[in-house]
Amino acid sequence: MRSHASFLLERFGILHPALHQGHSSIGGYFRQDAASTVLKIDSLNSGLAKSELGDLQFLANDNNEWIPSGHRLLIRRKKPLAKVLYATPAHLFEVNTRDFHLRLNPMLNLTVGEQQDNQHRTYQNQRGLELRGDIDQKVYFYTNLVESQAAFSNYEVQFIRNFKAIPGIGFYKLFNSKTFKNTAGYDFNIATAYLGAKVTKHIALELGHGRHFIGNGYRSMLLSDFAAPAFYLKLNTRFKRFHYQNLFLELSPVSQVDIPDGTILPKKYAAMHYLSIKATDRLSLGFFETTVFHRSKQFEWQYLNPVIFYRTVEGMIGSPDNVLLGFNFSYNLLKKSQLYGQFLFDEFRLAEVFGNRGWWANKQGFQFGVKHLNTCGIDHLDVQLEFNAARPYTYAHSAPEDSYTHYNQALAHPLGANFRELLGILRYQYHNKWFFTASMAYMLKGDDTAAQNWGGNPLISYNSRVQEYGNKIGQGIESYTTFARFDVSWMWSHNLFIDASVLHRRKNSQSAELDMHTNWFKVGMRMNLWPQEVIF
Repeated sequence: MRSHASFLLERFGILHPALHQGHSSIGGYFRQDAASTVLKIDSLNSGLAKSELGDLQFLANDNNEWIPSGHRLLIRRKKPLAKVLYATPAHLFEVNTRDFHLRLNPMLNLTVGEQQDNQHRTYQNQRGLELRGDIDQKVYFYTNLVESQAAFSNYEVQFIRNFKAIPGIGFYKLFNSKTFKNTAGYDFNIATAYLGAKVTKHIALELGHGRHFIGNGYRSMLLSDFAAPAFYLKLNTRFKRFHYQNLFLELSPVSQVDIPDGTILPKKYAAMHYLSIKATDRLSLGFFETTVFHRSKQFEWQYLNPVIFYRTVEGMIGSPDNVLLGFNFSYNLLKKSQLYGQFLFDEFRLAEVFGNRGWWANKQGFQFGVKHLNTCGIDHLDVQLEFNAARPYTYAHSAPEDSYTHYNQALAHPLGANFRELLGILRYQYHNKWFFTASMAYMLKGDDTAAQNWGGNPLISYNSRVQEYGNKIGQGIESYTTFARFDVSWMWSHNLFIDASVLHRRKNSQSAELDMHTNWFKVGMRMNLWPQEVIF
């Protein structure tokens, strides 16, 4: 779900770490930070390639409310459409006054695809609007609503049937398309909205409905944007090299498919702390903790404490809640590379780790990765390699309602637990118009049997585990998945893309009924929309 602007800011954070504003491990960014980064890098006046100047111009167009009047990067057209439309390259309609800014843009994603040996054509038909603005440079708001009809590839459909959830989506209905002659489609809406205020120079409060991401990788073992949007309250405290984020989420332990019509879905909650520290311009460290809990009659108000360790609260209230701890790091080196990683501790007993007996409750997740920019001296040829793993029963809990999930979808890695994975991503940008991406993955996953819980599905209580000792990654039904996708996009105008993709996926399992082979090709057009393209 990361936009082109996010990738550009990520690149500048590696190439010019001393000039980059914000903390790259905290997903999303403040537009004022993006504009500040652009202005600082632009002030170098030398040493920038033509393509980097194009990247700066893209970011300036995208965040032009924060570019000073008269600056060379602030582009205004002399003859807007109908005198008011697209007065600047990035926005359909905008208002600019001293104390108020407004931006209105259409959102569009139209694709059609074909699968080998499948008579049903895939498609996505998404239309929407987004609106954002700020008042007095202190209160800011954003909202979008995208109406969608879609039919997915066979492996995505299998996920929907297994978990009764579309990745990244909440409520959905079945849909039959006469246009594409597909009777196996889905109808759903996607909405994101928030209202925020800068309480002080260093503190901002935000209330909204959306997704979040923590980390520097393609995946996150701590918190990813894979699951459906959720209602949240966020507190950001930033001072010099510190960014401390409090995040409180209202989640659902089940999908609406499991609930009769007219019935309110049950609720659970997550309270999170994340402290990001820029130890140096190149080294960043992050410390994470979260607790997931549900109460039949009340919210656990003690978890609203923004500074206390959650283990302390849990012990004081005699709580059976699910507490996870984590660590994130990134280090920029050689002026064009970044090492990064994460460690997730669900439960941990040192004696059992060194005993090497495979105790079931040693539940951890790991990530290690590297990014290298301008590979082989080729401008904008970027390579990323990443390894992720999670031991059996990680993210699960004795009470399934307290698993680290939302709407039957993982809050961290899409594979849940009991897996190892190696990812490779190659990106190339040509003349700020053409974008090529090759994504490859090799995944080992231990699937559960119908009667045995081998620790791959966090939605299942770990009380039903098969054994106390001898647990290892890949146990259960051992499955290997190879994934390869190639994408090419041409940016016609700002955030308006023509796309083509080809995908190959093969899953080979010890159980033949779990085997699946997918060859898929699609073409489309999108505007101001970043559909969820998940590797799993």
